[in-house]
Amino acid sequence: MLCGLRRDVKNSFDDGPYSKGNKDSQGTDNSLTSRRQSIPEDLRGVTIVELIKKEGSTLGLTISGGTDKDGKPRVSNLRPGGLAARSDQLNVGDYIKSVNGINLTKLRHEEIISLLKNVGERVVLEVEYELPPSAPDSTSGVISKTMEICLHKEGTSFGFVMRGGSHEDWNKSRPLVVTYVRPGGPADREGSLKPGDRLMCVDGVPLHSANHRDALAVLNQCGQEALLQIEYDVSIMDTVTNVSGPLLVEIAKSPGAALGITLTTATHRNKQVIVIDRIKAASVVDRCGALHTGDHILSIDGTSTEHCSVLEATQLLASTSDQAKLEILSAHHSRLPNK
Repeated sequence: MLCGLRRDVKNSFDDGPYSKGNKDSQGTDNSLTSRRQSIPEDLRGVTIVELIKKEGSTLGLTISGGTDKDGKPRVSNLRPGGLAARSDQLNVGDYIKSVNGINLTKLRHEEIISLLKNVGERVVLEVEYELPPSAPDSTSGVISKTMEICLHKEGTSFGFVMRGGSHEDWNKSRPLVVTYVRPGGPADREGSLKPGDRLMCVDGVPLHSANHRDALAVLNQCGQEALLQIEYDVSIMDTVTNVSGPLLVEIAKSPGAALGITLTTATHRNKQVIVIDRIKAASVVDRCGALHTGDHILSIDGTSTEHCSVLEATQLLASTSDQAKLEILSAHHSRLPNK
């Protein structure tokens, strides 16, 4: 079975300060949003992004589109380390409706590029984006868990893009959903937050009924350190507990990412075996839902743990590929006593 989500982080480049590019820090611009000319009204969200740039510098974003090109102006690239990327307010695929109050709808591509090049130090973008999905229901094959994480602000941001929130049109109301975690940013370094997670509370301030603008204001008003309560999804893997005998679990993860499990030993039929001692909340393994405390780890990426110490098995876990393969015996069937 395949657990978790693969998140490929590609090297990025900027082939011009504003003209159309191919790749970006958030992945290639090939989303459903980017393939169509506009976002349906019932799925359309709007936000105002304000950027302050130094004289002579660029925004660090690439815009495609225009009346003479392939449709409405949209963000096709965010240069890693650039002002726009570090603001954590924009996603690739976002449509730029206006710049400093100037509507882009009837402008040609070169006119849009010229406008962005000659804009002043204060840049106000009216942005349209596709609303995130609603929270999963009980029939979606997942359960929701909550946890608290402590993040340290970097500049004015915590390193993630958030969309959604309450809306006067209840059909457009959404949870506050994390749509992107910037590589190398505060949230990425902490390691728990992932795209699709919902933001529930910040420093004790509940956000259940907050709109997008108010939620951003709460984050901006935080000090250098903030306690965030997040909600995340865990897959329901009933088949794991119902299967007798060994089971091969494949877990997709980002290269270099930790699985989030701690190992220990137990005795089974007078032999020392490797078992799961703890599972870190919101980790790859926790979200996968297939592994549980007490599960017997028989092999890791094809290497048997029969004669492994805890240290050796832990080293095997740390060296797993982006498609980790764990052969397990469920705790429900092994009934292993702790050593």
